[in-house]
Amino acid sequence: MLLREGPKNIDEIKDALDFSASALMPQIKKLLKWDLLTYDPNEDLYKLSDMGALIVEKIEEFLNIINIYAENHEYWETRDLSEIPYHMRKRIGNLVHCELLEANRDCLFEFHPTFVENVLNSKYVMMASSTFQPHTVSIFSKLLRNNSKVTCVFTEQIFNKYLEDYPEQFNSFLSHENMNVSMRSGHIGPLTLVVTDRFMGLWLFDKNGRFDGTTLISYESSALKWGRELFTYYSSISNLVYIDSDTGKMEITGYNITKANKF
Repeated sequence: MLLREGPKNIDEIKDALDFSASALMPQIKKLLKWDLLTYDPNEDLYKLSDMGALIVEKIEEFLNIINIYAENHEYWETRDLSEIPYHMRKRIGNLVHCELLEANRDCLFEFHPTFVENVLNSKYVMMASSTFQPHTVSIFSKLLRNNSKVTCVFTEQIFNKYLEDYPEQFNSFLSHENMNVSMRSGHIGPLTLVVTDRFMGLWLFDKNGRFDGTTLISYESSALKWGRELFTYYSSISNLVYIDSDTGKMEITGYNITKANKF
């Protein structure tokens, strides 16, 4: 509270925390003794010291990670988090209040109905994927008919698979004004990452390199922000693919800076 809102007097603190002043004062005295809090007698205000602010920022990050682990510890203890870039992995505490959507064992690589419903009701969709999911083609077609905006990044192998199996639809995607398609010649860590204006969804391998079909999904703004940043990372190191309006041929640019921000 002091980090986000600034200095407070004892009445404001006890009201916010719903504790009595007598219960709070011993703890406040400890924080003052450790120079984590300072007290201004003229203003009658408590505030974080410079070191206190630094520690609280790190504690908040640590507690966020502990909280997401506690919510779904069986999931997180089996996931291979090395697939997520380090600069994003250390902020994984942003993925608060995640739900786990269990897959039908006979259809591991099909999107969960809850996932599909949310995607189709989104105004924009960003996807980075290293796996082939035929259902993606029909989802993209429906989104474009609804005038939604779509930006996606596929690995080169998966891009070529879509182009080979769905040439007509995929070529129409490459020339559509509401869609950007990029190709990543290297690795994409998560099997699939999807971020929209409504939610963030993630598919991860387990530590044995297997996929059990579980979709991690969150509707929290911090999770959406985390997902957008991870998508932007993959988009920025990928090549934009499009149909040249003059020649009608497929072209591939140099490194692409994502247009996701305009959405």
